[in-house]
Amino acid sequence: MRNLNISRFAGFISLAFACNNVTKTDNKAVKTSETDTTKIVKANAYSIDAVSTTQEEKATDTELNYADSIDFEKYEVGPQKRIENAPIDWSSYPEAKDFKTRITEAYKTNDVNFAGHYITSVFGCGASCLMGFMVDVRDGKIYDLPLGEENSCLFAEDRALYNWMSRIFIAGVCKQNIEDKKVYYKAYLWNEDKKDFEKVEASEFVKK
Repeated sequence: MRNLNISRFAGFISLAFACNNVTKTDNKAVKTSETDTTKIVKANAYSIDAVSTTQEEKATDTELNYADSIDFEKYEVGPQKRIENAPIDWSSYPEAKDFKTRITEAYKTNDVNFAGHYITSVFGCGASCLMGFMVDVRDGKIYDLPLGEENSCLFAEDRALYNWMSRIFIAGVCKQNIEDKKVYYKAYLWNEDKKDFEKVEASEFVKK
């Protein structure tokens, strides 16, 4: 009987140790996955922000990549000469100082990733909501990205699709309800002369 109890106790210790190892391994796996995702986002031509993307959404992205259906090349800015980043001009957008840490960190660590001259900073602002800014590396001026609540959607298939060489910015790929197979886009085109985003219809940029 004593031997049986000892055996049971030893088994309990082994099980607890094994569970502890699994937990550590799982935590390590999650960290590795997050790191790998960051690397993929930075390496990919398309900036599909991982800030608000859940693991379930990432699996969906693998099955159906909406970036592939967007004609980024139609609005290509062409080859750009790489220059040293100008200091951020906070006077160009004083309100952006509320997000100074996020903007500064992105500006220091990211390469140009939108419209040939801009570095973006995109982050969450609540459930199903993203917001962000972009900084012109030529003069450090700050501009709003067309995100926020007005460009969020309840059933979002994807959000914040853009890349370094194109002026088109897809704020959201949305559905009217979760069962829908059709999607609609909240999309904008950056007007370099006016320094402003203008709405653009899906018929102008979705590949046939």
